[in-house]
Amino acid sequence: MKKIIIIGCPSSGKTTLANRLGSFFNIPVHHLDKIFWKDNWMPSHQEEFIKIQNEIMTNDTWIIDGDFIKSKSFNMRLNAADTIIFFHFSKLTIFYRNAKRYFQNFNKVRPDMGGNNKQKHPLNWGVIKFAWNYPNEQIYEKLKNISKDKKVIILRNKREENYFLKTLS
Repeated sequence: MKKIIIIGCPSSGKTTLANRLGSFFNIPVHHLDKIFWKDNWMPSHQEEFIKIQNEIMTNDTWIIDGDFIKSKSFNMRLNAADTIIFFHFSKLTIFYRNAKRYFQNFNKVRPDMGGNNKQKHPLNWGVIKFAWNYPNEQIYEKLKNISKDKKVIILRNKREENYFLKTLS
């Protein structure tokens, strides 16, 4: 586990796990939200976003936290990683964690967020709609196709996440 990507729905726990793994393995963690989002919630240009990720992936070790499954860089990250961790938690858990994130970070900039963008709206309908329609089956299909060459870990609940962390120590 030297080149790890962590994917899943918004608010599934990707950043928390990435930070824990980064500390445990002493591997640098890169948050895609920090790279992608500029001031005033303006997105990076796709070319810049991909270029930065390519630079990260030239290193011997890294953890990339973030989904961006619609980006051209998604397959790039899948191919470059030796380990893929996929959060497939229930919608109820995702919505609970999204609300919790809002209350913990209201009017603050999260450490994993780029562009000095503060948490504002409790009901970000774009995020809720994306989470509701998250393409789990498409992700499973991609992971099934690459699981012969890579370590694929699917976490479906907090108990499985805790067990995974326990097996590392």
